[in-house]
Amino acid sequence: MKKVWLLVFLWMLGINPSMTKALAEVSFEAGVSVEKEAENSAIAKDEALKQAYREAFLNVAGRLTTQENLEKLNELSDEQIVLFITETDVVAEKSSKDGYRADLNIKINGDLLKGYMLENNMIEVVSVPADILLIPTYADMEYKGNVLFEDGNVWRDLLLSKGHIKAGKLSFEVIENNPSNKAFLTADNALNMSEDIYEKVRFLNNSKNVWTVHAVRAGLNNVVLVLKPYGGEEKRIVVKAGEGDPFENAIEEMVSYIVYAMGQKNMDDSSYKSKINVVFEYQKLKDWLELQKKLNTVPQVKKVETGAMENGKVRFGLEFSGTLEMLDASLKEEGLEVKFENGSYMIEQREETNAIQTMSNE
Repeated sequence: MKKVWLLVFLWMLGINPSMTKALAEVSFEAGVSVEKEAENSAIAKDEALKQAYREAFLNVAGRLTTQENLEKLNELSDEQIVLFITETDVVAEKSSKDGYRADLNIKINGDLLKGYMLENNMIEVVSVPADILLIPTYADMEYKGNVLFEDGNVWRDLLLSKGHIKAGKLSFEVIENNPSNKAFLTADNALNMSEDIYEKVRFLNNSKNVWTVHAVRAGLNNVVLVLKPYGGEEKRIVVKAGEGDPFENAIEEMVSYIVYAMGQKNMDDSSYKSKINVVFEYQKLKDWLELQKKLNTVPQVKKVETGAMENGKVRFGLEFSGTLEMLDASLKEEGLEVKFENGSYMIEQREETNAIQTMSNE
């Protein structure tokens, strides 16, 4: 009887039952926070669960398909969506006379969802949670207050316009502007994140590496970045006026620093590859050519990509294996050292090397 009941509902959903012979409970999970008010608590709870199921369903489906297809999936009725739900775990809940709110962990039947999406040609992209979840807050010195999801957050808008950001082995994503996140997260509590807020962010967004990346416009051409991982040390970077949009430069500096910080924290494996953007100042062009030769003799250096050259300064990308600390140790053997100053990585001659050269010349 159960089998007949399931086949009937599969037919209602438009799924070919032959595609679902093995409906194993390969479920995807999503954390959702909901709150509803109604005539009484029972009705409020019913409406809240319908909203939670829909949010969880679309959250999980979003890992498999495009935004256009998500809009089509959102046209399914509440009765159809509930068929994909296999389990609901209540993390916390509270009822009142005319309201209900809860934090829920909802499991979706993965096989059923994939079968439906395959049948309707909706599976186009398979994604996994990013390594780094960014919470981009913004402030302008001419105005009061910080913004996150509100209009006017040009920093978040720019990051979203970049799409999928990847550096080395790390991938980055911007926290979604969805009802669950907006219900509890603000710019101010993101900048001073408590353990409770962090746990909600981690739970709802399936990410443990949470970074608040705060940008402050300081005048027309300067940006101050304040980068802080939850539970870690804050890093302040001044991105000074230079070539191009200062916010574009700020993204490069943000990514470079987070890759560096994560490398220092977790990546001691010499097979780990990373990349930083470096500035080198020279008096003569031959100084730059000599530096390139030295860099190419360092075993950890995998690639040197020359960028802009202007007014005695060259910007280049440096790809290397291992951590930045390991790279610095190798460079010191060549009489060089890497520094992070004024929002940029710089490679310079070691001072003691210069002193030795001066003494030998005398």
